[in-house]
Amino acid sequence: MSRRLLGVALLVAAGVTAVVGTFLPLYVQTSGRDSSDPLVTVTSWKYVFSNLPGGVEFPPVQSPQYGVPIVVAAVLLAIAAALAFLPESQRLIARYLVIGGTGLLVGSVWAVVAVVVSVIGNAGQQEASGGLTAQVGEGVAVLGASVLLAAAGAVLVHARRPEPRPEGAVVYRVDGVEADDDTDTPPFGIPVVEVAQLPDSGYERRDDGS
Repeated sequence: MSRRLLGVALLVAAGVTAVVGTFLPLYVQTSGRDSSDPLVTVTSWKYVFSNLPGGVEFPPVQSPQYGVPIVVAAVLLAIAAALAFLPESQRLIARYLVIGGTGLLVGSVWAVVAVVVSVIGNAGQQEASGGLTAQVGEGVAVLGASVLLAAAGAVLVHARRPEPRPEGAVVYRVDGVEADDDTDTPPFGIPVVEVAQLPDSGYERRDDGS
């Protein structure tokens, strides 16, 4: 498999992994006193409440919609992967899309990780006083993996293609050299410029040069 095909495969895998990661939990909050206590599971799209007391219901609560830019980045990567099969002269747009999609994905996942770290840190302080606890969900790991795949795919797509090397011995032919001449390189010289001669004077030139 060539580097370009491997890069395209990694870009597609990064987009799929990123979309899947948006539906997985980013973190889970609970009181930590009992396993039957209410749980709050947060994804990139919404808050999910579980273990609620009988008769208690919460209306659907949306999260800050972290999944929107992540899905947009995945779409850009998918388009870039499709355009990577264009001829070399038309492949520049694919490279720009790879850079844009990878950058958007990195920024979006970075924002998600920053929020999760903040929540986990605040919950750790509250846990000491008997407050809420929080645990990191598998969605963070999946989104992080998508970033690594996208970065690797971008590097491979932008890598220079190796120039074809001729097979066997390389023979150079010099025109103007006879077949039985074993000269390795053509002779070098300085071209002679013909200078215009002055017209002859009325005096004859003497043979002895005086």
